[in-house]
Formats: sequence, C-alpha cells, structure tokens
Amino acid sequence: MGANSIAKTRASFAARPVGLALALCGVLCAALCSCRKKTEKPLEEYTPLSKTASDLSSQADWAYEIEGDRLSKKIDSFEAISRSVPLSPLTMAALEGGFPMRGVYPDLNGFENLDTSGLQGELLETVRAFCQAYIDFTKEPQEKDENGQAKEKDSAQVDAFFYSKTLFSLSLFLADSKDAGPFEDFVVGRPFVGDDLIEIPVRFSGKKNFLFCKLYPVSQGDAWKIQQIEIYKSEAKNGSGKADRN
Repeated sequence: MGANSIAKTRASFAARPVGLALALCGVLCAALCSCRKKTEKPLEEYTPLSKTASDLSSQADWAYEIEGDRLSKKIDSFEAISRSVPLSPLTMAALEGGFPMRGVYPDLNGFENLDTSGLQGELLETVRAFCQAYIDFTKEPQEKDENGQAKEKDSAQVDAFFYSKTLFSLSLFLADSKDAGPFEDFVVGRPFVGDDLIEIPVRFSGKKNFLFCKLYPVSQGDAWKIQQIEIYKSEAKNGSGKADRN
C-alpha cells in the first residue's frame, strides 16, 4: 500500500468521530424540541385574590349589622364604673379580673361597716321602721300624773314591730335606755347572717350620747319582727359631737 493511500485512510478515520458527534447532537436536539412542544401548556388567565374576595363578599348573604360603630366609637363611660373614675386599660383589667361589682361602704369609726346589702329588703325596712319608732318614742315629752310622778310612756308604736312573745325584751331595753335619750338619728351596720340567727348592729345618736344595740329579728310568715334587742355599749359625746373615749 502506498504512502498516499495510508494517509487518506487515516484522515477518513479521524473525521468519523466528529461526524458521529454532530449527528448525535442533531438527534438529541430534535428529541428535546419534540418533548418541549408536547409538555408546554398555554398560561391560564390570572385572577387577583382581591377580586375573588370582592366577588365572594358581594354574593354572600350578610346578617344585619347590630353595632356597626363599636370599633370606631369612643367609649367614655361604662355602666359598672363610676364616671368619676377615668377609663383606662388598668381600670378595665381590674373589672374583668373577677373583682365583685358591688358598692364600697365606709367603716364608721367606733361602730361597724355600713354595708347592709346582706339584708333582705323587707327585713331592712322593718329594722329602719323600728329604729325610727324608737327615736320618736324617746322624743315624746315625759308626762306626769296628778302627784307629779312621771307617767309611763305609751310604747304602742314601738311594740308593733316586736315579736309578741318576747315583749319583755323590749320593756327591759326601754327601761335601760330611758336616761340615754332623746335620740335624733340612727345608722344600721353590716349584719351577721347565720343559718338560724341574724344579728344586726344599730347605733342611735343623740345630742349627748351614742347608744349601740344589737337587734335579733325573726320571720313571721311574710313579715319580720324584732325578737330581741340588747345594749352592748353606750358612749357620751364630747363637744365635737364625737364619742368621748377617755
């Protein structure tokens, strides 16, 4: 074989890999283009979420708006809070924290707290009516008989509020307190309410003295009566109208 033939043969073998590579590249490109055409889909129409929400809202059946201005309305008062107390987050937190929604009652120096919320309405009315009848009794002038002796006062108005079977307790009370009056007003303190006993403190106040008593009521059907009354303290007033504890 001549030298020229050998050179041509070598050139032919050297050119084959390049041709094969180009052929393979052509086949792969054709395949890829074919797959892409098959998998591509047209883009769907895009709808903004805001438009979707607006459409749903317009198509929905909404309930009637009861308090439309609740979130924008300025609240400057609250039913359970006095108008003298400024509204603040701390105020509302205290209210929502389980504090009892009840009045605040003062403690009367030398006496009791003035919270009478533990008494039923009818019972409290009876106690007040009895105390007023007693005050009126102490203000009645002392009449004298023909011998100049003091007559016994008519206590019928006071007796009417007392339990008929224990009127002796009232008689003892009137006798023990006759020199302490007359009285001008009274206050009722916080009661002790037990299973079978109610004890109600009362303070009578006059120009000269304080008289501290305890009332023990009893229920008679639909009415209340005072079953017993006792004096547990008496104090003279000083010039300022306060009790003299010296």
